[in-house]
Amino acid sequence: MSSKILEQNNFLSPLFFAASEGIIICNKKGVIVAINPMGCKIFDYKEEELIGQELEALLPDAIKNMHKGLRNSYFENPEVRPMGLGKEFIAQKKSKEVFYVEVSISHMMIEEEFHVAAFVHDITKRKNGELQVVKQQQLLEYYADYAPAAIAMLDKDYTYLIASNRWKKTLGVNTNLEGKTIQETLPSFKDSWYNVFERVLQGEKSGVQMDYIERMDLSSIWIEWEAHPWYNSDNQISGTIIFAEDVTERLENEQKVKQYMQELILKNRELEDFAYVSSHDLQEPLRKIRAFGDRLSKKEKENLSPKGQDYINRMLNSAERMQQLITDLLRFSRISSKAKPFEEIDLNEVLKDVISDLEIAINEAEAIIRAVELPTIKGDITQLRQLFQNLISNAIKFRKDDTAPIIRISCEVNDSKSNEIEISVTDNGIGFDEKYNERIFQIFQRLEGRKYDGSGIGLAICKKITQRHGGDITASSKVGEGTSFTFTLRTDLEEE
Repeated sequence: MSSKILEQNNFLSPLFFAASEGIIICNKKGVIVAINPMGCKIFDYKEEELIGQELEALLPDAIKNMHKGLRNSYFENPEVRPMGLGKEFIAQKKSKEVFYVEVSISHMMIEEEFHVAAFVHDITKRKNGELQVVKQQQLLEYYADYAPAAIAMLDKDYTYLIASNRWKKTLGVNTNLEGKTIQETLPSFKDSWYNVFERVLQGEKSGVQMDYIERMDLSSIWIEWEAHPWYNSDNQISGTIIFAEDVTERLENEQKVKQYMQELILKNRELEDFAYVSSHDLQEPLRKIRAFGDRLSKKEKENLSPKGQDYINRMLNSAERMQQLITDLLRFSRISSKAKPFEEIDLNEVLKDVISDLEIAINEAEAIIRAVELPTIKGDITQLRQLFQNLISNAIKFRKDDTAPIIRISCEVNDSKSNEIEISVTDNGIGFDEKYNERIFQIFQRLEGRKYDGSGIGLAICKKITQRHGGDITASSKVGEGTSFTFTLRTDLEEE
């Protein structure tokens, strides 16, 4: 039929075959009587497969009936509908694949019969692009509504394209911002920001900025913000994206923490000074108690009853313990208040001096001390001696009655911190229940009562020394098996 029509209308033949759109001619019954090569290509049919078929053969089942109604209405009231004003349809290929087409139509008389010519253009790429744009727009709008951050997207004239709800809340506005400029929504807009935005429009990123701004409700806040360029589909800079965060509460809290820290430092210094002064002032009356006690014990011994002599001995023993407590309390208070500046310290020399000082106790206990090579660090030499001396003295003191103490000193560099070392002092002594792991580092805490001499302040001193040197100390132990004290020290700490 197609050839017959073209033979009778020779003037149509070149246009029909050369057209870049598909051309379908159907009669008043909607039956296809001619289709050009582009039409066959669009729908992936051969010409002979479509001639004689209803036009709806090229549509999905879901819209066939609707299209028949439209077709019949057109035949009753035909009009020309040019391309660009045509209808968009979902069409169907031979493979059942659906795609988008735009259809323009015109009517004509062939052999004195009414016919319709449909000009079909495949708009699938364009339509998919439009749908993608719509989808992206919907995603942007959704993100703007629910984004946890304050985000605004501006064009080159600083006009809002999108503003998240968090952005509006941060700026103190509750109206739509699209179409407004950022200057309109920021009463305190600074001239210096123009320079930042201009650099961003040249392709730079602003880096994090901090500013104190006045909001639309006239309240003021601190914000951190950063601006980046955004690019269109042609990879051209089309505007600025701003990310902002209200940091007022954070800054206020940081200021409070600083204030609390200053107050804490001051109170600690006052407490240390108080402990030092109090301990120092107690020395003189205590010396008199001990002196008069000694005189009574020696010069008035003949005049004292056995019970009186016992009282004097108890008083002198108590005075001696109190003297030890005062000495230790002074030492504890001096860790910060009377500390020496940090200097390069060879810990091997420190350990050598401590072992020399404890030589008598080591020999009496027949103790064996095994130590690895230790590094050089920055620290307070007096305090580091005190640290090693307290730990080694404890290992000797809390030994088993029938076993010579073996004390091992090991050292490792912290795997996660190259500027920190970890030293362990391990013994084979009596050990203790690990439920006391924290308690033993508290001041005046003693687990063995008066069975062993001491004030219960030695490990508290160790903890304070390690903390001053940027580290800490912990313990692990088993009753009857021994104890291991592990402490960390910074190797490069500078004294504040």
